[in-house]
Amino acid sequence: MITQPNAYIEARPTERPVQHDPRAHLPRRSTQTPNLALAGLQLIVGYAWLLAGVDKLLLGVFPAQLGGLLHTAVSSGHLPGFFIAILRGLVVPNAVLFGYLIEWGETLAGLLLVIAGLVALLRPLAERSLDETPAALFLFGARLLERLAPLAATGGGLLGLSYFLLDGAPAPWFVPGIAFGGAIDTGLFLAAASMVLVASQFVQWRHSR
Repeated sequence: MITQPNAYIEARPTERPVQHDPRAHLPRRSTQTPNLALAGLQLIVGYAWLLAGVDKLLLGVFPAQLGGLLHTAVSSGHLPGFFIAILRGLVVPNAVLFGYLIEWGETLAGLLLVIAGLVALLRPLAERSLDETPAALFLFGARLLERLAPLAATGGGLLGLSYFLLDGAPAPWFVPGIAFGGAIDTGLFLAAASMVLVASQFVQWRHSR
């Protein structure tokens, strides 16, 4: 029995043609836009710590003078009791060592925060303007700074809290008695701003997973 071939079956392709995604060969570039408010805050906090640290380094005698400054502060009677115990038991006996740690800690933390803030602002421009290899190196450096900046902000926050306590922990709310000169304590502001930077970086890590 002779049968006629089914033209529809023979004409139907056995395999689907492979479709190439035109985006498959494009380089992976970050589309993340910088948070201008957080980058600006990071620059302000970093610059404040950089100034504080460099001033101490230029003074040249800060580690030697720290013991006398702390002895005066402890004797004033305006510091919280637990903080006096920490100063007398740990810091005052090792005042010179803590002096070097403070001046270099402030300088390095401030420098790192400033560089990290500038890199965050320049990242979109660098990704558009640089070739593949320079862009990859820039992104690697930017990611490294993103990991190190929270550590610098944490150290700065602890220093700011220490300065706030050294000032006698002034009330951070409305006090009519200091109406002609009252303002939020600088140490408290830097400590709070540093914690905002740490928290924002943690939130960005959670969202990027």
